Amino acid sequence: MRYSEAKKRAVSILEKAGIEEAGVDAEYLLLFITGKSKADLLMKLFDEMPETEEKAYEELLVRRSTHEPLQYIIGNQNFMGYTFLVSPDVLIPRFDTEILAEHAGKRALEAAEKEVSETGAGNTEFRILDICTGSGCVPVSVGLTLYKELKERGLKREISVTAADISEAAVTLAEKNYKLNLEELKKETSMLPSEKSDGIANAELLSGLRYSFVISDLFNSIDGKYHIITANPPYIVRNEIDGLMPEISEHEPRLALDGGVDGMDFYRRIVREAVNYLYPGGRLLMEFDDSQAEPVSKMMEEAGFTEVEVHRDLAGLRRCIEGRYEG
Repeated sequence: MRYSEAKKRAVSILEKAGIEEAGVDAEYLLLFITGKSKADLLMKLFDEMPETEEKAYEELLVRRSTHEPLQYIIGNQNFMGYTFLVSPDVLIPRFDTEILAEHAGKRALEAAEKEVSETGAGNTEFRILDICTGSGCVPVSVGLTLYKELKERGLKREISVTAADISEAAVTLAEKNYKLNLEELKKETSMLPSEKSDGIANAELLSGLRYSFVISDLFNSIDGKYHIITANPPYIVRNEIDGLMPEISEHEPRLALDGGVDGMDFYRRIVREAVNYLYPGGRLLMEFDDSQAEPVSKMMEEAGFTEVEVHRDLAGLRRCIEGRYEG
């Protein structure tokens, strides 16, 4: 069978299984199984496909036909220009969540630059905390990008990032993703790592940048104060989960989806407790569903947050909220 014939057959199989983007997924799986680039595959479309590749491709198509997410099959997902390993232990990073990471990164850079410009140097570590961290896509992308941008501006500031999740499997995967993307960053910038590494509790692998990975039920195992706190907590209404597309309801971890009877359980805890972990002027940023914008905004304002602002995603839906806490 030629590659072109295998791809055509794959599209037909996935379409019959009700896969929305059958053509895209068929191509991704074919690229994955062959290890070819899109350009290379295009050049070889009419070549004969080895039996080993054909068999492996068939096995992946069977998995995708059951609505197992493509990202779990190929094992990774792109987010903010970084690559993140994914597994059924964590939610798949969504493009919508980049709104949260973008605004957190913007606020972190503003705050870090401001102190350096006012004092001539950062007097303390710039501290970032991410809770419900999952794959680590938010804290890894925000922290590494902040470090890189400060370095490019010639500004010296120590950065400390803590990533916390109640799931030990998620915390382990988040650390793997940090180390994976750190290696890529070092290749890009020719930065040399320090000698020190204390494992999952304190992965200090780059001078001036320190990451900690903590198993914690929200703030229960968190100490100290932070300049930025981010969270993408479970926010799906409990009785609505089973009605979601099977890629989500049957495959992604319910622990990371279930927001309680009204979807608001985690926001109540986070907003109430976050004020104890923010420096004066620190910011809390959270992702939510469009329908939760008003109650979460009100909740933050009642807790003493000012400059409460809601940000929309590219579809125009309210996706992320931030607020400043003076203490």
